Amino acid sequence: MKIAILTEGKSEFKSLPRLYPQIKEKLPKKTQIMKPLLVNAAPDGPPGQLVAACRGPLRIVGIDGAARAILLLDRERQSAHPGEIAQTIEKELHKNSDIPIDVAIKDRMFENWLIGDLDALRAQPARFKVTPALARKVEPNKADSVDALAELKRAAIGIQYDKIADGDRISGRTQVEQVAKHSRSFRHFLHLLGYETYRNQCVYPV
Repeated sequence: MKIAILTEGKSEFKSLPRLYPQIKEKLPKKTQIMKPLLVNAAPDGPPGQLVAACRGPLRIVGIDGAARAILLLDRERQSAHPGEIAQTIEKELHKNSDIPIDVAIKDRMFENWLIGDLDALRAQPARFKVTPALARKVEPNKADSVDALAELKRAAIGIQYDKIADGDRISGRTQVEQVAKHSRSFRHFLHLLGYETYRNQCVYPV
């Protein structure tokens, strides 16, 4: 079964596939995660705009044989609960898509997933400084609650943090299970994929 990934984020468009080999190890046999496709819409925009922006990518993945799709969106500064946001968008998408599609909300953005594995930053001591204060903010299971982009900028040594280049460097060292320990929204994404550890529940880390 092919699972399509749609996202509005350029960082995850580039870097998320780095995590695929680890994720694939715990997916049902013959499950394939497709390369992400970009959706040209604001994650916190009107649902109608998101649906319209998804039509083209959904046609493409349908032609490529996707059995279902997951739309990855940043929560950004929206006050509504991630589940409520996802349900609202899913309701509109289901009216306009021939492919079953789920919405996974990154709480609040891709950087909250990246910061979930501080060892990936520690592995780059010339680029990042992980302080005890940062560790206390992120661990345990608090990565979704921090201003991750601000923390990554603060941790960066030398030139300013670059969302795409640095995000890719971090992703190349990231351990999926470690991020899952500290980010509920990442666990939910794994749950939607059918990842073994979080196939039955994703509320609590394992």
